[in-house]
Amino acid sequence: MSLNISILGQSNSILKAGFFQKFLDADDTIDVKSAGRIGASPSLLGPYFAQGDFFQGSEFCIVDTCVIDFSLLSANAIDYYDVVRWVEWIGHSAKRANCEPVFVCIPVSDVNASRTIISACISVCQKQDWYYLDVRDIIAAVAKSRNVDAKELYADGSHPAEFLSGEIAAHLGNFLTKIRSAETATCKRTFAFTAYERVPLKDQIQSAPVEYTSRLITFSGARLERGETYPIYVGSDASVCGLMVNSAACKSVLSIEGDRAFYKNLRLKPYHPTNFEARLIPICKPIRDHQGVVRLSLTNQDVRMSDVTMHSSNDGNDDGFIEAADLVVERGYDLITYTTTRPADPASIRWIPD
Repeated sequence: MSLNISILGQSNSILKAGFFQKFLDADDTIDVKSAGRIGASPSLLGPYFAQGDFFQGSEFCIVDTCVIDFSLLSANAIDYYDVVRWVEWIGHSAKRANCEPVFVCIPVSDVNASRTIISACISVCQKQDWYYLDVRDIIAAVAKSRNVDAKELYADGSHPAEFLSGEIAAHLGNFLTKIRSAETATCKRTFAFTAYERVPLKDQIQSAPVEYTSRLITFSGARLERGETYPIYVGSDASVCGLMVNSAACKSVLSIEGDRAFYKNLRLKPYHPTNFEARLIPICKPIRDHQGVVRLSLTNQDVRMSDVTMHSSNDGNDDGFIEAADLVVERGYDLITYTTTRPADPASIRWIPD
């Protein structure tokens, strides 16, 4: 196909048997210019990774987020408002950089269970004339042709089995080919771009730094210990909305104190026995700075927690430490109008299998 792409995705974009790897394996002329991929993380991965020139030089950005968004919604650790505005931010940021976002909406194995979150994502695409591939269409076609139940096409509750991943990859390739030849019209879009910023913790925390590198991410952070309070300067008029952690070394409850106190259960369990597993954790309650500073500390497990975190534990798994790299903060927004394109045929934004 010979094209340059970016990718923002979760576990189905990471697995060797996932759709994205199969998409790359099918064509060795595809060049991944930039990537933001980690498992068990919400659509916040767009604002976390896609800063600066992330989209520059890419013709397409493949966006795969729905599965973990659904899981976090089920755990009351995120809400629809945040998901929708993060999805909008990704799409507008890509379009503003002359990169075409293509959203791949993958349901969990109980196809109807995640219909609301997928519908929320698709509604954004339809409103803005962005392309999307609803994997439920592919599942329905495959299930009918093979005379199987949709759940049989999954490796587990969240991840399509290898055959279905291959089908998604093939349809995605066909979709991009079709998009390339589609007629477009010039238009203007106006969007309130939120200014997201990563605040590195190791620069402000006086403790031994922690450094990890994987094939997907370089993690540079600090270890927070119980008994210490860590004031973090975030600047005035900032609001904390996320935290990048090493889930394999998170064994306590985190207190975030700004204009109010917020307790987050970070007694986490990694997916695999490992010493490093990056995870981007959303903060679903608005914690705003108090005179430019928020304070982090670890507290005991008996406090009333404001929400839960997927894969968090309520047992005695509390060794009193957390490894974290960055806070993700919001710093207001700018209303920007930019010139872009939209498909001449509005119906073409949805991929329909032949």
